[in-house]
Amino acid sequence: MEEVTDPPRVSDEELRRLRDLLAAAGRLAEFGRFAAQQIHELRQPLFAIKGLAQLLLEKERVDLEEMLDFARHIVEQSERLTSLVSNLRQLSVPSTPEASRRAELGAVLVRVTSLLEFRLRKAGATLRTQIAPDLPPLVVTPHGLEQILINLIANALDAVAGAPQPLVQVRARVLPETPRFAVVEVADNGAGVAKAVRDRLFESFFTTKGEEQGTGLGLAVSREVARSSGGDLVLLDDPGVWNEPAVTVFRLTLAVSQGL
Repeated sequence: MEEVTDPPRVSDEELRRLRDLLAAAGRLAEFGRFAAQQIHELRQPLFAIKGLAQLLLEKERVDLEEMLDFARHIVEQSERLTSLVSNLRQLSVPSTPEASRRAELGAVLVRVTSLLEFRLRKAGATLRTQIAPDLPPLVVTPHGLEQILINLIANALDAVAGAPQPLVQVRARVLPETPRFAVVEVADNGAGVAKAVRDRLFESFFTTKGEEQGTGLGLAVSREVARSSGGDLVLLDDPGVWNEPAVTVFRLTLAVSQGL
C-alpha cells in the first residue's frame, strides 16, 4: 500500500514573504494603470496646444484679440500639463472639493470646441450642438467634463474621417422620466462600431485605432470619470431620432445640480 505523505508545510515567514510579494505586485499594477491614465491625459493638452499653434501658423492675418484668446487657451492647457505632472510625482489623484463638482455644459463645450478647432478643420467636419436652454449645472468637475467631451468628440472625428459629409452632433437635455439626471449625447455619421468590438470598447488599453493613434484609455477613463461622479457612459444600441443622420451615439448621464 502506497504511503501517503502530507504536503510540505509552509513556514510563517514564507507566508509573510508571499503576502508581501502579492501586495507589491498589486501596488505595481495599480501604479502602472494610474501612470497609463496620466500619460493619456497628458496627450490631450499637448494636442490642444499643437492644434492652436498650427491654427496660428495657417492664418494669413491674426488680429490682436484672437491672438490673445489663443494665448489664454495655451496658458490654460500648459497649467493643466503642470498639474498632471505634479500628480505623477505624487503618484496619486488629488481629491476634489465637493464645491468644485459643478460644471456648466455650455461653457465647457465652448472651450472644448476651441481646443479641437484644428482637428475639426482638418477633418472638414461640422459640429452641431443642441443644448436645452434650461439645462442645470451638472454634478461633475469642469475638468472631468472637458476630458470626457474631448475624448468623445475626438473619437467621433476619427470615425467620420473620409466620410463625404462628416458630421458630429452634441445634444444635452433632461429626460422627463429621469428629472434628476441630464443626458449628453455625442453622435457621428461614420461607419459605426463593429458588433465584434462593442463589448470591449470600455476596456482599458483596448483600441481599434492601432498603437500609433490610440492608447485604448479614452473611453475607459471617461466612463470612470462619469461613474466617480455618480453617472455613467454607454454606447447606445439604437442612435434614436436626430435632426440629421446619426450612426454611432455615446450617452453620458450625469446628475444635475440641486443648487448646492
